[in-house]
Amino acid sequence: IRALARAGFRIGRIEEVTPIPHDGTRRPGGRRGRRV
Repeated sequence: IRALARAGFRIGRIEEVTPIPHDGTRRPGGRRGRRV
């Protein structure tokens, strides 16, 4: 569970920092919904 949470957190941070050209305008949290 801890590993999963850590992986999800890392992924969320990466998505937040990574710029999305085809989705840069509507990026409130991505398809995950910005959990953290």
